[in-house]
Amino acid sequence: MKKIILITLLIFSIISAYSQIITLQECQDLAQQNFPLVRQQNLIEQTAKNSSSAILSRYFPQVQVNAQATYQSDVTKIELGNLPAQMQSISFPTPDKDQYKAFVDVSQVLYDGGAITAQRKLVDANSRVEKEKVAVELYKLKDRINQTYFGILLMDEQLKQTDLLQNDLQTALDKVNVMVKNGVSLISNKQNLEAEMLKLKQNQQEIQTNRQSLIQVLALLTGKEMTENTSFAKPQSQLADEVAQRPELSLINSQLNTVKLLNNQLNTTILPKANLFFQGGYGKPALNMFKNEFEPYYVAGVRLNWQLSGFYTLGKDKDNLKIQQKSLEVQRDIFNLNQQIAEKQQNSEMQKLRDKLKSDDEIIALRSEIKKSSSVQLENGVLTSSDFIRDANAENQARQTKSLHEIQLLLAEYNLRWIAP
Repeated sequence: MKKIILITLLIFSIISAYSQIITLQECQDLAQQNFPLVRQQNLIEQTAKNSSSAILSRYFPQVQVNAQATYQSDVTKIELGNLPAQMQSISFPTPDKDQYKAFVDVSQVLYDGGAITAQRKLVDANSRVEKEKVAVELYKLKDRINQTYFGILLMDEQLKQTDLLQNDLQTALDKVNVMVKNGVSLISNKQNLEAEMLKLKQNQQEIQTNRQSLIQVLALLTGKEMTENTSFAKPQSQLADEVAQRPELSLINSQLNTVKLLNNQLNTTILPKANLFFQGGYGKPALNMFKNEFEPYYVAGVRLNWQLSGFYTLGKDKDNLKIQQKSLEVQRDIFNLNQQIAEKQQNSEMQKLRDKLKSDDEIIALRSEIKKSSSVQLENGVLTSSDFIRDANAENQARQTKSLHEIQLLLAEYNLRWIAP
């Protein structure tokens, strides 16, 4: 019983592998997961998270440990000759020229003019810009997947049409073989059909090779194992209102937001900063310079700092940011203009393909009737095999042209979905 179950599972897995069906959306999803650049997004997020945490730590007390040992050429001392007579008998100690100090300096932000908040927002904005750059590259990947996938579909349609042509040629060859045996047809008619069959097989092999090459590319992009037996589902037609947001626009908007935040950060550089501070240490001398001994000490208070030199370059820095902003706005306008032109061209191309498809069916119907008539004439010996091959190829070409137009129209609809801003 176990052997039967194992054999059944093995057969089922073989059938599943043979009849594997892939969809365009599945390929897009797998490519997004498999593409190495996707890992860059995680690195960008980790970097932004670490940078933001580092900036937030500035709200915590900042601790600095210092130590110094110095030797001075002179020290503060009192000249007794300069004192009143009644004080000249008093002895004033003189500090040593070698002095030592070790202390801890603790500072706590009270007011920073919004500098820390501005830096955090700028880190987040830069992270979004980097992510949008990755999104632009991934968008190009989607387009490559589309081109490869629809290329495979076109190969499939061509193989279907060559199979139909092969059946027609084989049917005609069977009839001519009988006619040749009966002496009612020239052997050259048979040879022409056999040569055309060989030529058709060469064409089929070429199509199969091209199809296999495209499948290998798709397998590498998606990371999914695919074989020549893999089937590719034909996607449904896309609605005109199903439009995706172009990542290029998102990138430009993120860059404009970064410029705005840089301007806000500039404003914080000219504002005063206030901190609480505490300094405690051990030294010789300590705070009393006339006490020539090692002893502990501390100082605490509020420190105000206002860097006025920021005003020197503030105007120029803001002007540079305005220029950068205008440059990005020009890029956005150019992109929108190019997209509008591409959208109109794509709509025009789609309408042209729809018009061609309307006449394709009529052409195929006419070519099919001509081929049927040629087949009857060939069977009756009033038409050469060369003429029949010509008419059969004409019908096959008409069918392939229709298949090409169908695939092109479907690809154009998907392209339009990604073109529109």
